[in-house]
Amino acid sequence: MGFDYIRSAVKLAEIRSQFKRGKLVVDTSYQRRKVWLPEDKIRLIETITLGYIIPELFFWDAATDPETGLSITHIVDGQQRVNAIFEFTEGAYKLSTDCLISDEAKEKYGNKYFNDFSESEKIEFWNYPLSVVQINEESKERIKMMFYRLNLTDYDLNAQEKRHGTSWGKFADLTTEIASLEFWEKFSLFNSQDIRRMRDNEFCATLIILARKGVIDQTTQKAINDAYTDYAENYEQMEADKAEIFEWMKIATEIFNENNLKFFRKKTQLYTLFSLIRYMRKNNIKITSEIQDKIDSFITQYNDFKNDSGSIIEEGSYEDKIRIYKLASSEGVNKLRNRNIRLKVFKEIISE
Repeated sequence: MGFDYIRSAVKLAEIRSQFKRGKLVVDTSYQRRKVWLPEDKIRLIETITLGYIIPELFFWDAATDPETGLSITHIVDGQQRVNAIFEFTEGAYKLSTDCLISDEAKEKYGNKYFNDFSESEKIEFWNYPLSVVQINEESKERIKMMFYRLNLTDYDLNAQEKRHGTSWGKFADLTTEIASLEFWEKFSLFNSQDIRRMRDNEFCATLIILARKGVIDQTTQKAINDAYTDYAENYEQMEADKAEIFEWMKIATEIFNENNLKFFRKKTQLYTLFSLIRYMRKNNIKITSEIQDKIDSFITQYNDFKNDSGSIIEEGSYEDKIRIYKLASSEGVNKLRNRNIRLKVFKEIISE
């Protein structure tokens, strides 16, 4: 059965008002995060000021208050555009001339904030008609699938953003919960681009799989895709896995210091660290000052190591371990073989 919907033109001022009052919202359970760069926002506003058409917005009345009859409307598609418009009208950014394309826009609006617009320019901006598709549908699952379909040809939507848009259930909930912990922000383990593109969620999904199955091959998206499906409803070990990962984070907090943090901010090395912590917990190995020193010493020598002289390195030596580890960190980092090599080297380092 198809969707029941109505197309209409709604003034920009009305959309902005609904968004500011919280009547128009973004449902983060399936929407991706704000990913637009400043130039993307500026060029959208430029398009509006020049009177050109922008793509239509898709809205869905998700819930209605039985007492007041007022509804909460979800932005199924168009949150980047709505956010860009709202932020501009709130004075969050200016129309930097370097980002504008049209000579007309550069002359009239270059380096202007919304408050710098003339009275007539503001009125024209508020009256700009946005094309809105209002969807009448009861099933949130069908709305999620619609979001996925709308973005199916969006090549900027990465694998994790697509999963977030179409997957739900216990595994998805746990991934989101772990990704939202202060731990990641406290140690700046993900950069702003990682967070915008939900790579933090993807890494946390990888950690849950590590807790479930140990070190596996993840050269494709299959393992994560399967986990989102397999543990959507039947996930009896969810609380146990969560508690285990929380313990890993406590131990990682003990290990992190100013000498090694830059090394562990690389996702390849961070995954290796959590693999090592998992091994240590299974073998009742506690973090001691001696083990900490061994980890820091290895990282220092790893950072300083250069084997470009063609000199022979004795097999099994400390330098050989560093060389092998570097090779396993340079390409195919998610291959099972290379993940196991990196873990093996660290296991040998802490036990020597």
